[in-house]
Amino acid sequence: MNISTLLDLLQPLILKVNCDNNLEISHISSDSREVREGTLFICREGYSFDSHAIIDKVYQQGATAFIVEKDVSKEFPHIQVVDSRIAEAVLAGEFYGKPYEKLITFGVTGTNGKTTCVHLFHHVMHMFGNRGSISGTVMNDIMGDKFYHQNTTPSAIEILRNMAKTLNDGGEYYGMEVSSHALDQYRVESIRYDIVGLTNITRDHLDFHITFENYKRAKLHIIDLLKPNGIAVINYDYFSDVRNGNLRIITFGTNSKAHYVIKDVNTNWSGTNFILETPYGAKRVYTQLIGGYNAYNVTLVIAGLVEIGYDIDEVIEAVKTFRGVDGRFEVIPEAKKLGIEVVIDFAHTPDALEKVIISLRKLSKGRIIVVFGAGGQSDKGKRPMMGEIVSKYADITIVTTDDPRGEDPREIISDIEKGLIPNSLHLSIIDRKEAIDTAITLANKGDVVLIAGRGHEPYQVFDDHRKIHFKDRDVAMDIILHKINKGEKSFR
Repeated sequence: MNISTLLDLLQPLILKVNCDNNLEISHISSDSREVREGTLFICREGYSFDSHAIIDKVYQQGATAFIVEKDVSKEFPHIQVVDSRIAEAVLAGEFYGKPYEKLITFGVTGTNGKTTCVHLFHHVMHMFGNRGSISGTVMNDIMGDKFYHQNTTPSAIEILRNMAKTLNDGGEYYGMEVSSHALDQYRVESIRYDIVGLTNITRDHLDFHITFENYKRAKLHIIDLLKPNGIAVINYDYFSDVRNGNLRIITFGTNSKAHYVIKDVNTNWSGTNFILETPYGAKRVYTQLIGGYNAYNVTLVIAGLVEIGYDIDEVIEAVKTFRGVDGRFEVIPEAKKLGIEVVIDFAHTPDALEKVIISLRKLSKGRIIVVFGAGGQSDKGKRPMMGEIVSKYADITIVTTDDPRGEDPREIISDIEKGLIPNSLHLSIIDRKEAIDTAITLANKGDVVLIAGRGHEPYQVFDDHRKIHFKDRDVAMDIILHKINKGEKSFR
């Protein structure tokens, strides 16, 4: 790619040009670890690091030119723009040949449910014999190359590179979770989707967005990223928030005015059944996913695929074989040998905790014991709200450490405790393993232990220098097997 081409693409954003128009670019990056000869490096001011500060180092590594937001030395060939993140999205789309135009693209946003929706979409497409990729919180699967990424939605460059790989390797679709951060930071600004989904919008990430309205606005922006013939599948509860009347909007929910109406939901330890009234008649849907709220996630995917042309009965049949996602209402079967149930779930917002505990209440005849904490360096205002929700719906609340990320775990626990309902039965145990052990020890026959907040996450992050391997499922399994081997809680 020639610099002159970049100038044409970025014209509305350009403030200053300090480089030879004939320079050739063979690689683009915003990550200094990926720089090589011929790289166009995009400098950004982040929340903890400003890559403008390492421009000299990156130049020595072989970078040919730079996109910058700030004034830098004329020694470095550069193009100064209004916003580097928008520039990155534009350049990434062009550099990788806009692969989304030749793929079936599915993007879903919402406070909860994104991961389940994307993995279910992936499963159904595989069942239909299609090849493709997904990216998200639990796992990135790029044409069989599976890896974990720290961000739910990677940078614009990485997303477009993954899409290009998918297309070049014979893939037909790309599904992705789209976070509010990504929407606000233009990471998906150059992508266009065949289907966008909106699960729900409840409080989260106000440390970043400041106000709930900002958060909601960021989420709703995904609807602006549809292809000309694309379809937005949104929870009917947020239909009144949609301002773009020129798009094709498909709604779902329990409201009788929705296009896809969810009725008669029944859930048990084997899965969830419900009636779905659709434009194609009433259908009975079964999913192995436990919890009434999963009827919403399943319906979003069914509606999206059907509205782009897939047969509704075939989609519903494919849904039956989906076994769920790591760390999402994940039941540990071995706990039954102790006469109890143990469930791992990613629930880390007030709304998600309420939904999962209420679902467990319907499933269990015994007590509900909940182990949870709150992540550090994130929305502090939701902490007491989480404490109130759990102490309201659970029989025993155990507050513990999540990922402190540099904050004092005791202070985080103290913030949660402020919301606990007075006289509710609760404990605060700073060590998460001890908290999980205590919950399982306290459980009697028929009780359910919910270990919430971290789900699939394999490490517990205390600060920038201390990270330990800690996966809730593995820790709980070790405790359960130890008790089984010692002959504890044998209800034969």
